Amino acid sequence: MIEEDYKEGWRQHFPTYHFDERDIALEEYKVAAKNLESEERVFLNASNVTLVSSAALGSLLVGSSNQLITVFSGIIPPYIISLILLSIIIGFSFISLKYFSDRQRAIVFSGRKVIILRRMLGLSYGNIQLLLPNWRIEGADQPLALKLFPGWLTYAAYPFWMISIISSSVVLFLSAYFIKQNPNVIPEEFNSTFILLMGFIWFLSAMMSYRLSLLDTHETSRLIFYKFISRAIDLPLTENIEYIAYRAKLAVHETDRLKVSTLNIKKFLIFIEDRDFYSHSGISYKSLARSILGLLNIKPKSGGSTIVQQLTRTLFISDLSKTKRRKFIELALAPWVTSVFSKKSILDIYISSVRFERGCFGVVEAMNHFWGNIENNPTNAQAFFLIERVSNIRSKLLVNKIIETVNSAKEKRLLTHDDIGSLFDLYSNAVKNDKITADNTELRKLAKGLNLVCLDTHC
Repeated sequence: MIEEDYKEGWRQHFPTYHFDERDIALEEYKVAAKNLESEERVFLNASNVTLVSSAALGSLLVGSSNQLITVFSGIIPPYIISLILLSIIIGFSFISLKYFSDRQRAIVFSGRKVIILRRMLGLSYGNIQLLLPNWRIEGADQPLALKLFPGWLTYAAYPFWMISIISSSVVLFLSAYFIKQNPNVIPEEFNSTFILLMGFIWFLSAMMSYRLSLLDTHETSRLIFYKFISRAIDLPLTENIEYIAYRAKLAVHETDRLKVSTLNIKKFLIFIEDRDFYSHSGISYKSLARSILGLLNIKPKSGGSTIVQQLTRTLFISDLSKTKRRKFIELALAPWVTSVFSKKSILDIYISSVRFERGCFGVVEAMNHFWGNIENNPTNAQAFFLIERVSNIRSKLLVNKIIETVNSAKEKRLLTHDDIGSLFDLYSNAVKNDKITADNTELRKLAKGLNLVCLDTHC
């Protein structure tokens, strides 16, 4: 997980947080607060009107079906009348649900704007929210605490329940009426099943329609499904995925602001972690198969996680101890990540957000951790060093892995002999400064494996 608000470092959420002309922002805040109040009043009034009109329309359609069939007898078949009435109630319901989803979006966006303006004015309730919950406008310190769809048992879903219950009742009645008028269409023993199935299908369709109309920026139906699956297998995802995505993008902006070039880092990231990065949609089936064969002791053990899977693990999975379930969720969410982020964005977010050491997230923190300063134009050796340290939370010197990867990079002409010498110096200095755990024997083994002479007095 990337760092929280209370930690030191990059936490400037809004570029205009500090400014001198407060009067303009104050007036904007007043307008935004009035707009929010107006949107909430419209939502409430529309809910009351819809409740009455839905009940009236349902009663009218149910009560007038016999009269309509009598009037159009000999002109329109009875089953056509039933289908017309069914289309009316379904059309009315869909339009109403779309209207309320639009109103809910307007309310949430107005609320987020109010929170942003309040932060710009320096108003914050801090991290300890004793009286005002931070998921409400009154207590929130960041706008994404307000979700477009807060849940099925919240005010946002009340219009859905009103409309769907009434419309489902009408659908059940019209289905029964249709069977009564056409007794030979459905076998008698399946009549009740058909009626209940029609009601259930309509209710489920209305539910999906309403929920999908309230998707946030990075939400998709795939994400909703796998969030449900993750809870079912007791490995829930990060609670506020929109906020995490926002913070990850903010980390990229911070890296850019510090003018850190990531060209060399990206080159070695792809070479070391995922050479097929640009050719897959988040899952490398070749690497996955190789990993499975390693577990079966048929081939040497190797990691099968792609860059996308590693990013998914870092940002959206809190409990990393449940390995098998975690792997399943990684594989499930990887295609979603590639569908909402471009490959370039994935690389940028990865470099600026993933864990390099225990409690050390992002390349900027990693540079400060290992070298005490930020390198704006990392060399090949520095880029290799940083990527090799990714997720090494035990701070071990993985000598055999380093030797194998360096020799492979040398064959591909990604590292020169001078680069390798500089790389060894980086490892030697990191060991000397207690950033990496290793002894002199391991350093000498590394120098020998890299065809270098270990001249450092530390080894």
